[in-house]
Parts: sequence; C-alpha cells; structure tokens
Amino acid sequence: MKDRKGSDKGTTNKEQILAMVRNAIIEKPEAIFQDIDLRSDTWKPIKEEDGNAITFVQKFKDMGGIFIYLESEAEFGDCVRQLAPQNGWEPLWCTSPKMQQLLEQYGLRYSIEPYIEDKRKIVCITDCEYLIAQTGSIIITDYNSGSRKAYTDSDVLLVLARTDQIVGGVKEALQNLKSRFSSQEASQAVIITGQTRTYDIEQELIQGVFGPRQIAVFLIDE
Repeated sequence: MKDRKGSDKGTTNKEQILAMVRNAIIEKPEAIFQDIDLRSDTWKPIKEEDGNAITFVQKFKDMGGIFIYLESEAEFGDCVRQLAPQNGWEPLWCTSPKMQQLLEQYGLRYSIEPYIEDKRKIVCITDCEYLIAQTGSIIITDYNSGSRKAYTDSDVLLVLARTDQIVGGVKEALQNLKSRFSSQEASQAVIITGQTRTYDIEQELIQGVFGPRQIAVFLIDE
C-alpha cells in the first residue's frame, strides 16, 4: 500500500535517514569512560622475592623463548661458537655495528646480508635496549640493531642483553627510551613478545609466519 506521496508505508525515506545520521553526529556521546585513570600502572606489581630478572625469565620462557644465562662476554663467545653449528644457526646474519665488533672480538663469523640460498634458516643476532619483566618482552630499536630487517626478516632471532637492561614494565622502558634517544637517532622501537602468531582460515594457530619462529636471549650477568 502506498501513501499520498507515492511511497510505501513503513519504509523510511531518504530524508528521514539523512536526518537521523545528522542528529547522531551532532549529539555528544555519553562519557562512559570518564572515570578511567590513564596514568596509574594497571599491571600487578612484581613480587619482591622474585625480582625483575626472575620474572622476565619465567615470562619469556612461557612465551616459548629460549633463555641462556652467561657470566661474561667470553662465555657468550664460547656458547655461540658451540650452539651455532648444533642448532643450524650458521651463517649468522648481523646488522648491528656494536654486535659485529663483539663477534669479531671472539672470532665468530657473520654476514652483513641474510643468507637465503638453499632454503636455509635466516638467523639474525643482535643486541637490544631493554628486557621487560612484566611481559617477558624485548625492546629493540633500529638504531641499536642497525636495520629493521633484523627483527622482521629473520627466522631465528638471537638477542644479547645484560642484567642491567631488565626493567619492570613497559612504561619504565618507554620512559628510558625517550630520555636516551632523539627521533633522529632511533626512529622505530619494537616490542617483541615471543614468536609471531596468527590463525589461518580454519582458525588453526600458526607461529612464525611474519617474523621469527624462534627467539633466544643470551643474558650476561655483569
């Protein structure tokens, strides 16, 4: 049935729809989140008896990371020399100038370009800025790693850190980064928490598709 204007009864015409849209834009939404505190830390505090170091190790391993504790740089050199051939980590790809000096110091071979022939794993070794205890995460900057490809294109990511680089939470780490670097020095900082994860069309979990399939942290206690 049609009304006098020729339109179907019960049908909302174009003018009515546009009016509803305009009213929705003009009306101010209710401030339902006005009482939220955006400054306070929402993470549970780390237990004093655990400390940042123990908490990081637990969280990092829970996310599938490999943790290796070392007492010195010399022990790090010996460890990499032994583990690299055993785990198929050769050749090592390194874009970090600081890390390259350390590898040369201990006679460890590396390449400045990723080795992609024969379908070998691309294994990158780098240093980092901070380890975050609350989440078991690693913060790496392009300034420190030398290239963003180090943590985006590698199949295996090997990270060297020291105990004084462990911080409690993300907020502390970001504050430290802000005070240390200018935007020209470090244009990008990435927080890495375990292997990359995604789901396929059948909702099956797949790891390491868009980044490292394996992450190892070498922690030097000095």
